Amino acid sequence: MDPLRLCVFAVKKKQATWRQVLLFLFLYPAVTAYSQNSSPGGAADQPLRIEIPARSANETYRILPCGKSGAILFYRSLEGVGDNGVKWYFSCYDTNLRQSWVKGIPLVSDHDYRFHHQGKDTLALLFVHTGKTKGTENTFEILRIVLKSGTMILNKGVLEDNAVVVAFGIRKDRAWLGVNSAGRPGKIVNLSLKKGIVRTAALGYGDQISVLWMSPDSSSHTATALVGRQMSKKLTEYFLATYDTAGAIRLELPVGKAAEGFTLTDARVVSTENGGKLLLGCYGQDVSGSRKKNLPVEETTGLYAGASEMIHQQPLNLYNFLELQSAGSVIGEQDILNLKKKALKKKKPLSEYSLDYAVLLHDILEFNGQYLLTAELFTPQYHTESFTDFDFYGRPFTNSYSVFDGYRFFSAILAGFDRQGKLLWDNQIEIRNLLTFDLTPKVVLFPSGRDIVLCYISDGKIASKIIRENEVVEKLDFSMPDLLNPGDKLVSESKCAMVHWYGNYFLSFGYQEIKNLAISSDKRFVYYFNKLRFDK
Repeated sequence: MDPLRLCVFAVKKKQATWRQVLLFLFLYPAVTAYSQNSSPGGAADQPLRIEIPARSANETYRILPCGKSGAILFYRSLEGVGDNGVKWYFSCYDTNLRQSWVKGIPLVSDHDYRFHHQGKDTLALLFVHTGKTKGTENTFEILRIVLKSGTMILNKGVLEDNAVVVAFGIRKDRAWLGVNSAGRPGKIVNLSLKKGIVRTAALGYGDQISVLWMSPDSSSHTATALVGRQMSKKLTEYFLATYDTAGAIRLELPVGKAAEGFTLTDARVVSTENGGKLLLGCYGQDVSGSRKKNLPVEETTGLYAGASEMIHQQPLNLYNFLELQSAGSVIGEQDILNLKKKALKKKKPLSEYSLDYAVLLHDILEFNGQYLLTAELFTPQYHTESFTDFDFYGRPFTNSYSVFDGYRFFSAILAGFDRQGKLLWDNQIEIRNLLTFDLTPKVVLFPSGRDIVLCYISDGKIASKIIRENEVVEKLDFSMPDLLNPGDKLVSESKCAMVHWYGNYFLSFGYQEIKNLAISSDKRFVYYFNKLRFDK
Protein backbone atom coordinates (compact mmCIF):
# COMPACT_ATOMS: atom_id res chain seq x y z
CA MET A 1 0.00 0.00 0.00
CA ASP A 2 1.33 3.42 -0.92
CA PRO A 3 2.15 5.99 1.77
CA LEU A 4 -0.57 8.57 2.24
CA ARG A 5 1.63 11.62 2.63
CA LEU A 6 5.25 12.64 2.56
CA CYS A 7 6.53 15.54 4.65
CA VAL A 8 10.02 17.03 4.98
CA PHE A 9 11.34 17.96 8.42
CA ALA A 10 15.08 18.08 7.74
CA VAL A 11 17.58 20.86 8.14
CA LYS A 12 18.83 22.41 4.89
CA LYS A 13 21.70 20.39 3.58
CA LYS A 14 25.19 21.79 3.30
CA GLN A 15 26.81 18.47 2.44
CA ALA A 16 26.24 16.67 -0.84
CA THR A 17 26.18 13.36 1.02
CA TRP A 18 22.96 14.31 2.84
CA ARG A 19 20.00 15.42 0.73
CA GLN A 20 17.06 15.36 3.11
CA VAL A 21 15.44 13.65 6.05
CA LEU A 22 11.93 12.42 5.22
CA LEU A 23 8.97 11.77 7.44
CA PHE A 24 6.24 9.36 6.40
CA LEU A 25 2.87 9.34 8.16
CA PHE A 26 0.70 6.27 7.67
CA LEU A 27 -2.77 5.26 8.79
CA TYR A 28 -4.58 2.06 7.96
CA PRO A 29 -7.97 0.87 9.25
CA ALA A 30 -7.83 -0.63 12.75
CA VAL A 31 -10.42 -1.17 15.41
CA THR A 32 -8.63 1.15 17.82
CA ALA A 33 -7.71 3.83 15.29
CA TYR A 34 -9.34 7.24 15.22
CA SER A 35 -9.45 8.78 11.75
CA GLN A 36 -11.07 11.73 10.03
CA ASN A 37 -11.73 11.99 6.31
CA SER A 38 -11.48 15.61 5.25
CA SER A 39 -10.98 15.40 1.51
CA PRO A 40 -13.97 16.50 -0.69
CA GLY A 41 -14.42 13.05 -2.13
CA GLY A 42 -14.03 11.32 1.21
CA ALA A 43 -10.93 9.45 0.04
CA ALA A 44 -8.22 8.83 2.56
CA ASP A 45 -5.55 10.84 0.75
CA GLN A 46 -4.77 13.32 3.53
CA PRO A 47 -1.95 12.89 6.04
CA LEU A 48 -3.20 10.35 8.59
CA ARG A 49 -1.80 8.53 11.59
CA ILE A 50 -2.94 6.17 14.33
CA GLU A 51 -4.86 8.03 17.05
CA ILE A 52 -6.52 6.34 20.03
CA PRO A 53 -8.88 8.50 22.14
CA ALA A 54 -7.62 8.82 25.73
CA ARG A 55 -8.91 10.51 28.87
CA SER A 56 -5.51 11.64 30.17
CA ALA A 57 -1.79 10.94 30.02
CA ASN A 58 -2.29 8.54 32.94
CA GLU A 59 -3.58 5.93 30.50
CA THR A 60 -1.31 2.88 30.24
CA TYR A 61 -0.73 2.73 26.46
CA ARG A 62 2.74 1.64 25.43
CA ILE A 63 4.25 0.63 22.11
CA LEU A 64 7.39 -1.44 21.50
CA PRO A 65 9.14 -1.78 18.12
CA CYS A 66 9.89 -5.38 17.11
CA GLY A 67 11.99 -4.97 13.99
CA LYS A 68 10.51 -6.20 10.73
CA SER A 69 8.03 -8.29 12.74
CA GLY A 70 6.13 -5.07 13.42
CA ALA A 71 5.28 -3.31 16.68
CA ILE A 72 3.30 -4.27 19.78
CA LEU A 73 0.82 -1.82 21.32
CA PHE A 74 -0.42 -2.84 24.77
CA TYR A 75 -2.35 -1.42 27.71
CA ARG A 76 -3.97 -2.36 31.00
CA SER A 77 -7.77 -2.52 30.80
CA LEU A 78 -10.38 -2.04 33.54
CA GLU A 79 -11.57 -5.65 33.24
CA GLY A 80 -11.01 -7.57 36.46
CA VAL A 81 -10.34 -11.30 36.31
CA GLY A 82 -10.93 -13.39 39.43
CA ASP A 83 -9.86 -12.09 42.83
CA ASN A 84 -6.45 -10.74 41.89
CA GLY A 85 -6.24 -10.30 38.12
CA VAL A 86 -6.75 -7.69 35.44
CA LYS A 87 -6.80 -8.11 31.68
CA TRP A 88 -4.09 -6.54 29.50
CA TYR A 89 -4.66 -6.16 25.75
CA PHE A 90 -1.95 -6.52 23.10
CA SER A 91 -2.20 -5.46 19.43
CA CYS A 92 0.33 -6.28 16.73
CA TYR A 93 0.88 -3.83 13.84
CA ASP A 94 2.92 -4.74 10.79
CA THR A 95 5.56 -2.45 9.31
CA ASN A 96 2.85 -0.58 7.37
CA LEU A 97 0.93 0.01 10.61
CA ARG A 98 -1.82 -2.40 9.65
CA GLN A 99 -3.24 -4.25 12.63
CA SER A 100 -2.47 -8.00 12.47
CA TRP A 101 -4.14 -9.28 15.63
CA VAL A 102 -5.53 -8.24 19.04
CA LYS A 103 -5.41 -10.49 22.11
CA GLY A 104 -5.98 -10.17 25.84
CA ILE A 105 -4.42 -11.99 28.77
CA PRO A 106 -5.04 -11.72 32.55
CA LEU A 107 -2.08 -10.64 34.69
CA VAL A 108 -1.75 -10.02 38.43
CA SER A 109 -3.54 -6.73 39.18
CA ASP A 110 -0.64 -5.41 41.29
CA HIS A 111 1.85 -5.92 38.45
CA ASP A 112 3.13 -3.35 35.97
CA TYR A 113 5.46 -3.48 32.96
CA ARG A 114 9.14 -2.91 33.74
CA PHE A 115 11.50 -4.41 31.08
CA HIS A 116 11.35 -6.11 27.69
CA HIS A 117 13.67 -8.30 25.65
CA GLN A 118 13.44 -8.66 21.86
CA GLY A 119 14.25 -12.06 20.38
CA LYS A 120 14.30 -13.21 16.78
CA ASP A 121 10.57 -13.85 16.57
CA THR A 122 9.46 -13.41 20.18
CA LEU A 123 8.97 -10.42 22.47
CA ALA A 124 9.38 -11.01 26.22
CA LEU A 125 7.95 -8.55 28.75
CA LEU A 126 8.67 -8.49 32.48
CA PHE A 127 5.84 -7.41 34.81
CA VAL A 128 6.85 -6.72 38.42
CA HIS A 129 5.16 -6.15 41.77
CA THR A 130 4.33 -2.49 42.43
CA GLY A 131 3.46 -2.74 46.14
CA LYS A 132 0.31 -0.66 45.65
CA THR A 133 -1.86 -3.47 47.03
CA LYS A 134 -1.01 -4.19 50.67
CA GLY A 135 -0.40 -7.75 51.76
CA THR A 136 0.50 -9.04 48.29
CA GLU A 137 3.55 -11.16 47.51
CA ASN A 138 6.53 -9.73 45.64
CA THR A 139 5.86 -11.77 42.51
CA PHE A 140 6.80 -11.25 38.87
CA GLU A 141 5.48 -12.48 35.52
CA ILE A 142 7.33 -12.97 32.22
CA LEU A 143 5.06 -12.85 29.19
CA ARG A 144 6.47 -14.13 25.90
CA ILE A 145 4.61 -13.23 22.70
CA VAL A 146 5.19 -15.09 19.43
CA LEU A 147 4.87 -12.08 17.13
CA LYS A 148 3.54 -13.76 13.99
CA SER A 149 0.75 -15.75 15.62
CA GLY A 150 0.11 -13.81 18.82
CA THR A 151 0.67 -16.94 20.91
CA MET A 152 1.29 -15.96 24.55
CA ILE A 153 3.33 -17.95 27.09
CA LEU A 154 3.37 -16.89 30.75
CA ASN A 155 5.91 -17.74 33.48
CA LYS A 156 5.70 -16.65 37.10
CA GLY A 157 8.05 -16.35 40.06
CA VAL A 158 8.42 -14.95 43.58
CA LEU A 159 11.12 -12.62 44.94
CA GLU A 160 12.10 -11.58 48.45
CA ASP A 161 10.10 -8.82 50.07
CA ASN A 162 11.31 -5.35 49.01
CA ALA A 163 13.51 -6.82 46.28
CA VAL A 164 13.67 -4.64 43.13
CA VAL A 165 14.54 -5.93 39.65
CA VAL A 166 17.22 -3.69 38.11
CA ALA A 167 18.25 -5.84 35.12
CA PHE A 168 16.52 -8.39 32.90
CA GLY A 169 17.49 -10.54 29.93
CA ILE A 170 16.63 -13.78 28.16
CA ARG A 171 18.93 -16.20 26.37
CA LYS A 172 17.41 -19.24 24.69
CA ASP A 173 15.22 -21.03 27.27
CA ARG A 174 16.32 -19.13 30.38
CA ALA A 175 15.45 -15.75 31.89
CA TRP A 176 17.86 -13.85 34.15
CA LEU A 177 17.05 -11.09 36.67
CA GLY A 178 19.43 -8.85 38.59
CA VAL A 179 17.82 -7.96 41.91
CA ASN A 180 18.75 -5.44 44.64
CA SER A 181 17.22 -5.08 48.12
CA ALA A 182 17.61 -2.15 50.51
CA GLY A 183 19.70 -3.22 53.48
CA ARG A 184 20.25 -6.74 52.11
CA PRO A 185 22.62 -8.37 49.61
CA GLY A 186 21.58 -8.33 45.97
CA LYS A 187 20.73 -11.52 44.10
CA ILE A 188 20.95 -13.16 40.69
CA VAL A 189 17.72 -14.96 39.76
CA ASN A 190 17.35 -17.37 36.85
CA LEU A 191 14.17 -19.02 35.59
CA SER A 192 13.88 -22.05 33.34
CA LEU A 193 11.20 -20.99 30.87
CA LYS A 194 10.44 -24.61 29.95
CA LYS A 195 10.27 -26.13 33.44
CA GLY A 196 9.26 -23.01 35.41
CA ILE A 197 11.97 -23.59 38.02
CA VAL A 198 13.28 -20.42 39.73
CA ARG A 199 16.73 -20.36 41.32
CA THR A 200 18.11 -17.50 43.42
CA ALA A 201 21.79 -17.03 44.26
CA ALA A 202 23.82 -14.49 46.22
CA LEU A 203 26.05 -12.10 44.27
CA GLY A 204 28.99 -12.94 46.52
CA TYR A 205 30.08 -12.45 50.10
CA GLY A 206 29.21 -9.31 52.06
CA ASP A 207 25.96 -7.72 53.24
CA GLN A 208 26.23 -4.52 51.18
CA ILE A 209 26.55 -5.87 47.68
CA SER A 210 24.44 -4.88 44.67
CA VAL A 211 24.01 -5.24 40.89
CA LEU A 212 24.88 -2.28 38.62
CA TRP A 213 24.45 -4.11 35.31
CA MET A 214 23.64 -7.66 34.20
CA SER A 215 23.18 -9.54 30.92
CA PRO A 216 22.94 -13.21 29.88
CA ASP A 217 25.95 -14.56 28.01
CA SER A 218 25.85 -16.13 24.54
CA SER A 219 25.34 -19.46 26.28
CA SER A 220 22.01 -19.84 28.08
CA HIS A 221 23.82 -21.30 31.07
CA THR A 222 25.69 -18.23 32.38
CA ALA A 223 25.14 -14.52 32.96
CA THR A 224 27.65 -11.74 33.66
CA ALA A 225 27.05 -8.88 36.08
CA LEU A 226 28.93 -5.80 37.27
CA VAL A 227 28.70 -5.92 41.04
CA GLY A 228 29.58 -3.35 43.70
CA ARG A 229 30.59 -4.37 47.24
CA GLN A 230 30.72 -1.52 49.78
CA MET A 231 33.76 -1.97 51.99
CA SER A 232 33.39 1.25 54.01
CA LYS A 233 31.49 4.53 53.86
CA LYS A 234 33.91 5.89 51.26
CA LEU A 235 35.21 2.78 49.53
CA THR A 236 33.38 0.39 47.20
CA GLU A 237 35.06 -2.36 45.20
CA TYR A 238 33.68 -3.50 41.88
CA PHE A 239 34.04 -6.72 39.92
CA LEU A 240 32.68 -8.48 36.84
CA ALA A 241 31.25 -11.84 37.88
CA THR A 242 29.93 -14.72 35.76
CA TYR A 243 27.24 -16.93 37.36
CA ASP A 244 25.93 -20.30 36.22
CA THR A 245 22.36 -21.59 36.56
CA ALA A 246 23.13 -23.12 39.97
CA GLY A 247 24.28 -19.73 41.27
CA ALA A 248 27.98 -20.62 41.40
CA ILE A 249 30.47 -17.91 40.46
CA ARG A 250 32.44 -19.16 37.45
CA LEU A 251 34.68 -16.08 37.15
CA GLU A 252 35.23 -13.01 39.30
CA LEU A 253 37.33 -10.23 37.79
CA PRO A 254 38.14 -7.17 39.93
CA VAL A 255 37.48 -3.86 38.21
CA GLY A 256 40.06 -1.15 38.79
CA LYS A 257 38.48 1.18 41.35
CA ALA A 258 38.63 4.90 40.66
CA ALA A 259 39.75 6.11 44.08
CA GLU A 260 38.47 6.33 47.61
CA GLY A 261 35.48 8.67 47.72
CA PHE A 262 34.38 7.84 44.16
CA THR A 263 31.57 5.49 43.17
CA LEU A 264 30.43 3.96 39.88
CA THR A 265 26.84 5.17 39.52
CA ASP A 266 25.87 3.24 36.37
CA ALA A 267 27.45 0.84 33.91
CA ARG A 268 27.22 -0.77 30.50
CA VAL A 269 29.34 -3.71 29.31
CA VAL A 270 29.92 -5.01 25.79
CA SER A 271 32.04 -7.83 24.38
CA THR A 272 34.81 -6.64 22.06
CA GLU A 273 36.14 -8.27 18.89
CA ASN A 274 39.22 -9.63 20.66
CA GLY A 275 37.12 -11.63 23.12
CA GLY A 276 37.48 -9.14 25.95
CA LYS A 277 34.92 -6.84 27.54
CA LEU A 278 34.66 -3.06 27.52
CA LEU A 279 33.18 -1.41 30.58
CA LEU A 280 31.69 2.08 30.15
CA GLY A 281 29.57 4.14 32.52
CA CYS A 282 29.31 7.08 34.89
CA TYR A 283 31.09 7.80 38.16
CA GLY A 284 30.36 10.20 40.98
CA GLN A 285 32.11 11.75 43.92
CA ASP A 286 30.76 10.14 47.05
CA VAL A 287 28.48 12.27 49.23
CA SER A 288 27.31 11.37 52.69
CA GLY A 289 25.07 12.51 55.50
CA SER A 290 21.84 14.43 55.07
CA ARG A 291 22.77 15.62 51.57
CA LYS A 292 22.92 12.05 50.25
CA LYS A 293 19.59 11.16 51.86
CA ASN A 294 17.91 14.17 50.26
CA LEU A 295 19.14 13.49 46.71
CA PRO A 296 16.17 12.42 44.51
CA VAL A 297 18.58 10.94 41.94
CA GLU A 298 22.24 9.92 42.12
CA GLU A 299 24.65 12.65 41.05
CA THR A 300 27.36 12.00 38.48
CA THR A 301 30.74 13.63 37.93
CA GLY A 302 31.80 12.18 34.58
CA LEU A 303 32.34 9.10 32.41
CA TYR A 304 34.65 6.14 33.01
CA ALA A 305 36.00 3.39 30.78
CA GLY A 306 37.91 0.19 31.35
CA ALA A 307 38.78 -2.91 29.32
CA SER A 308 39.40 -6.52 30.26
CA GLU A 309 41.16 -9.24 28.31
CA MET A 310 40.91 -12.83 29.56
CA ILE A 311 41.61 -12.53 33.31
CA HIS A 312 43.25 -9.09 33.28
CA GLN A 313 41.42 -5.82 33.95
CA GLN A 314 42.97 -2.49 33.03
CA PRO A 315 42.68 0.48 35.41
CA LEU A 316 39.63 2.66 34.86
CA ASN A 317 40.00 5.87 32.89
CA LEU A 318 38.01 8.79 34.35
CA TYR A 319 36.71 11.63 32.20
CA ASN A 320 35.25 14.52 34.18
CA PHE A 321 32.40 16.29 32.36
CA LEU A 322 34.37 19.52 32.86
CA GLU A 323 37.29 18.14 30.83
CA LEU A 324 35.30 16.99 27.81
CA GLN A 325 35.70 18.86 24.55
CA SER A 326 31.94 19.49 24.39
CA ALA A 327 31.71 20.75 28.00
CA GLY A 328 31.49 24.38 26.91
CA SER A 329 28.36 23.61 24.89
CA VAL A 330 26.76 21.95 27.90
CA ILE A 331 27.40 24.43 30.70
CA GLY A 332 28.97 27.47 29.01
CA GLU A 333 32.57 28.46 28.36
CA GLN A 334 32.52 31.18 31.01
CA ASP A 335 31.44 28.77 33.75
CA ILE A 336 34.28 26.42 32.86
CA LEU A 337 36.74 29.33 32.81
CA ASN A 338 35.62 30.36 36.29
CA LEU A 339 36.10 26.84 37.61
CA LYS A 340 39.57 26.64 36.03
CA LYS A 341 40.52 29.90 37.76
CA LYS A 342 39.21 28.53 41.05
CA ALA A 343 41.19 25.29 40.62
CA LEU A 344 44.37 27.22 39.74
CA LYS A 345 43.97 29.48 42.74
CA LYS A 346 43.62 26.52 45.10
CA LYS A 347 46.34 24.55 43.26
CA LYS A 348 44.01 21.65 42.49
CA PRO A 349 43.36 19.79 39.22
CA LEU A 350 40.09 20.52 37.47
CA SER A 351 39.16 16.84 37.79
CA GLU A 352 38.60 17.33 41.54
CA TYR A 353 35.64 19.62 40.80
CA SER A 354 32.26 18.28 39.88
CA LEU A 355 29.04 19.67 38.42
CA ASP A 356 27.17 16.59 39.65
CA TYR A 357 24.61 16.01 36.92
CA ALA A 358 21.99 13.31 37.01
CA VAL A 359 22.58 11.01 34.02
CA LEU A 360 20.53 8.55 32.00
CA LEU A 361 22.75 6.10 30.09
CA HIS A 362 22.05 4.42 26.75
CA ASP A 363 23.28 0.96 25.82
CA ILE A 364 26.67 0.87 24.08
CA LEU A 365 26.50 1.19 20.28
CA GLU A 366 29.30 -0.25 18.14
CA PHE A 367 29.96 2.01 15.15
CA ASN A 368 32.83 2.01 12.64
CA GLY A 369 35.12 0.07 14.99
CA GLN A 370 34.36 2.40 17.91
CA TYR A 371 32.11 2.05 20.95
CA LEU A 372 29.66 4.88 21.52
CA LEU A 373 28.18 5.80 24.90
CA THR A 374 25.36 8.35 25.15
CA ALA A 375 24.65 10.07 28.47
CA GLU A 376 21.54 12.24 28.76
CA LEU A 377 21.85 14.93 31.43
CA PHE A 378 18.88 16.03 33.49
CA THR A 379 18.00 17.69 36.78
CA PRO A 380 14.97 17.45 39.07
CA GLN A 381 12.83 20.59 38.82
CA TYR A 382 10.67 22.07 41.56
CA HIS A 383 8.56 25.15 42.11
CA THR A 384 7.50 26.76 45.39
CA GLU A 385 3.90 27.25 46.37
CA SER A 386 2.79 29.39 49.29
CA PHE A 387 -0.44 29.87 51.20
CA THR A 388 -1.54 32.01 54.12
CA ASP A 389 -2.61 30.37 57.36
CA PHE A 390 -3.48 31.73 60.82
CA ASP A 391 -2.07 30.87 64.21
CA PHE A 392 -4.00 30.31 67.43
CA TYR A 393 -4.37 34.06 67.96
CA GLY A 394 -5.59 34.74 64.43
CA ARG A 395 -2.32 36.20 63.20
CA PRO A 396 -1.55 35.42 59.56
CA PHE A 397 1.63 33.65 58.53
CA THR A 398 2.91 32.19 55.26
CA ASN A 399 3.58 28.50 54.66
CA SER A 400 5.68 27.44 51.69
CA TYR A 401 6.46 24.03 50.23
CA SER A 402 8.21 22.61 47.18
CA VAL A 403 6.31 20.83 44.41
CA PHE A 404 8.13 18.38 42.12
CA ASP A 405 7.50 19.30 38.46
CA GLY A 406 9.48 16.46 36.87
CA TYR A 407 12.92 15.90 35.37
CA ARG A 408 14.31 18.62 33.12
CA PHE A 409 16.49 17.11 30.34
CA PHE A 410 18.90 19.70 28.94
CA SER A 411 21.70 17.95 27.06
CA ALA A 412 23.02 14.62 25.80
CA ILE A 413 26.73 13.82 25.52
CA LEU A 414 27.94 11.26 22.97
CA ALA A 415 31.43 9.85 23.45
CA GLY A 416 33.44 7.47 21.25
CA PHE A 417 35.92 4.97 22.77
CA ASP A 418 38.33 2.40 21.40
CA ARG A 419 38.28 -1.17 22.70
CA GLN A 420 40.92 -0.30 25.32
CA GLY A 421 38.64 2.33 26.88
CA LYS A 422 40.48 5.36 25.53
CA LEU A 423 38.27 8.36 24.80
CA LEU A 424 38.60 9.24 21.10
CA TRP A 425 36.13 12.12 20.82
CA ASP A 426 32.97 13.59 22.32
CA ASN A 427 30.08 15.70 21.09
CA GLN A 428 26.67 16.81 22.38
CA ILE A 429 23.13 17.84 21.48
CA GLU A 430 21.13 20.45 23.35
CA ILE A 431 17.75 19.25 24.64
CA ARG A 432 15.15 22.03 24.78
CA ASN A 433 11.82 22.25 26.59
CA LEU A 434 11.71 18.63 27.73
CA LEU A 435 10.20 18.17 31.20
CA THR A 436 8.98 14.68 32.08
CA PHE A 437 8.33 12.27 34.95
CA ASP A 438 9.55 9.41 32.77
CA LEU A 439 13.21 8.41 33.09
CA THR A 440 13.66 6.67 29.73
CA PRO A 441 16.05 7.68 26.91
CA LYS A 442 14.85 10.66 24.85
CA VAL A 443 17.58 11.02 22.20
CA VAL A 444 17.81 8.64 19.24
CA LEU A 445 21.07 7.86 17.41
CA PHE A 446 20.98 6.98 13.71
CA PRO A 447 24.39 6.12 12.23
CA SER A 448 24.88 6.43 8.46
CA GLY A 449 28.26 6.22 6.80
CA ARG A 450 30.64 8.33 8.86
CA ASP A 451 27.84 10.54 10.19
CA ILE A 452 25.44 10.20 13.12
CA VAL A 453 22.01 11.82 13.35
CA LEU A 454 20.92 12.78 16.87
CA CYS A 455 17.20 13.53 17.25
CA TYR A 456 14.39 13.78 19.80
CA ILE A 457 10.81 15.07 20.14
CA SER A 458 9.81 18.07 22.26
CA ASP A 459 6.75 20.35 22.12
CA GLY A 460 5.47 18.36 19.15
CA LYS A 461 8.59 19.17 17.14
CA ILE A 462 11.38 16.91 15.95
CA ALA A 463 14.84 18.21 16.78
CA SER A 464 17.76 16.89 14.74
CA LYS A 465 21.51 17.42 14.61
CA ILE A 466 24.10 15.67 12.42
CA ILE A 467 27.64 15.10 13.69
CA ARG A 468 30.80 13.38 12.49
CA GLU A 469 32.72 12.51 15.67
CA ASN A 470 33.54 15.90 17.27
CA GLU A 471 32.58 17.84 14.13
CA VAL A 472 29.10 19.34 13.65
CA VAL A 473 27.84 18.58 10.13
CA GLU A 474 24.37 20.10 10.62
CA LYS A 475 23.39 22.33 13.53
CA LEU A 476 20.35 21.73 15.72
CA ASP A 477 17.14 22.30 13.79
CA PHE A 478 13.43 21.87 14.59
CA SER A 479 10.48 20.92 12.40
CA MET A 480 6.79 20.31 13.01
CA PRO A 481 5.33 17.12 11.49
CA ASP A 482 1.77 17.18 10.13
CA LEU A 483 -1.12 16.18 12.38
CA LEU A 484 -4.17 14.17 11.37
CA ASN A 485 -6.37 16.85 9.77
CA PRO A 486 -5.87 20.21 8.06
CA GLY A 487 -6.48 22.84 10.71
CA ASP A 488 -5.28 20.67 13.62
CA LYS A 489 -3.31 22.64 16.21
CA LEU A 490 -1.22 21.02 18.93
CA VAL A 491 -2.24 22.33 22.37
CA SER A 492 -0.06 20.15 24.61
CA GLU A 493 1.81 16.85 24.67
CA SER A 494 2.99 14.40 27.30
CA LYS A 495 5.21 11.31 27.40
CA CYS A 496 6.18 11.71 23.74
CA ALA A 497 9.25 9.92 22.43
CA MET A 498 10.87 8.47 19.34
CA VAL A 499 12.57 5.06 19.07
CA HIS A 500 14.40 3.13 16.38
CA TRP A 501 12.28 0.48 14.65
CA TYR A 502 14.23 -1.25 11.85
CA GLY A 503 16.62 -0.15 9.11
CA ASN A 504 16.16 3.59 8.74
CA TYR A 505 12.61 3.53 10.17
CA PHE A 506 11.50 4.89 13.53
CA LEU A 507 8.35 5.21 15.64
CA SER A 508 7.17 8.35 17.40
CA PHE A 509 4.41 8.14 19.99
CA GLY A 510 2.84 9.79 23.02
CA TYR A 511 -0.18 11.72 24.27
CA GLN A 512 -1.38 14.91 22.61
CA GLU A 513 -4.18 17.41 23.11
CA ILE A 514 -5.33 18.83 19.76
CA LYS A 515 -7.89 21.43 18.75
CA ASN A 516 -9.50 22.08 15.37
CA LEU A 517 -12.20 24.76 15.24
CA ALA A 518 -13.13 23.72 11.70
CA ILE A 519 -14.30 20.35 13.01
CA SER A 520 -15.42 20.99 16.59
CA SER A 521 -15.12 23.52 19.40
CA ASP A 522 -14.00 20.68 21.66
CA LYS A 523 -10.40 19.58 21.99
CA ARG A 524 -9.48 15.95 21.52
CA PHE A 525 -6.96 14.07 23.64
CA VAL A 526 -5.29 11.06 22.03
CA TYR A 527 -2.50 8.53 22.21
CA TYR A 528 -0.83 8.53 18.80
CA PHE A 529 1.99 6.81 16.95
CA ASN A 530 3.64 7.50 13.58
CA LYS A 531 6.09 5.71 11.35
CA LEU A 532 9.16 7.80 10.49
CA ARG A 533 11.78 7.26 7.81
CA PHE A 534 15.19 8.86 7.55
CA ASP A 535 16.68 9.06 4.06
CA LYS A 536 19.98 10.25 2.70
